[in-house]
Amino acid sequence: MKLDVVRRHNTLYIYANVYKYRALVQVWGLAEACFAEPEYLIYQPYVGLHVVYHARRILYRGRSRCQKIDIIENEAYGIMLFLNNNLQHAELDAEIFNRAITRPILARKAKRVLVLGGGSGQTVKTLLKSRRVEAVTVVEIDEEVVEACKRNIPGVREALEDRRTRLVIGDAFEFIRISRESYDGLVVDLTEERLNDIGSFEEVYRFAAERCRGLVSAYIGSTAPQLDGPERIRRHLESAQRYLERCRVRNVFIPSFGSRQAFLYAGVHEGSRGGV
Repeated sequence: MKLDVVRRHNTLYIYANVYKYRALVQVWGLAEACFAEPEYLIYQPYVGLHVVYHARRILYRGRSRCQKIDIIENEAYGIMLFLNNNLQHAELDAEIFNRAITRPILARKAKRVLVLGGGSGQTVKTLLKSRRVEAVTVVEIDEEVVEACKRNIPGVREALEDRRTRLVIGDAFEFIRISRESYDGLVVDLTEERLNDIGSFEEVYRFAAERCRGLVSAYIGSTAPQLDGPERIRRHLESAQRYLERCRVRNVFIPSFGSRQAFLYAGVHEGSRGGV
């Protein structure tokens, strides 16, 4: 894959397989003006960096009560999902993220799994590949994200409508506050906007200890210092360690995200069940 890189006014612009950047040559201005929707979608991982994706096809574009939703097909990355212009899924390297977020759950052979977030269907799709998984509960706040992904991302409809899947439309933090069910493991796959709510995440880690046999895998965002990654990761780790054993953070480079992404793993000692 070829990346075109242009610097203008101390801002770096990276164009993923975009062969039509003539607009930038003709008019030096803001990225938003040069690369306007619907032909382009601008992802800003952090201030000073814009990644522009060309939409070969627009599969879905809409706005729910929660957020802006875009699903496009890009020449380099395939089908991509953006929420409020933040990248959530890219077909080319989705398997890297999916393996990372489900790794401890599948390694510990969990049968009943709770997924907080994950409306794109990727986490449940990966979990259901294991015959040992008997039931997956997915709690997603935005029903329109679910429906858009079911219609436009391969395999999502089948996963979310599988007999082993239960879909709950509601707020993940509210769900754990009222739930009395127990699970064998917890996956947290929430959007970036919610990752700094450490107070609510402390409730999540306590819930994992009390209701999920102490087994949790949580996506906790980019490691980039421009996004306060090190400090956020430190706070999540400290919070998890108050309730969970064997906590550690694994950093995984996801090409479409443009940086390493952090996953917090935790599991308790229970003899033959093994560790994370």
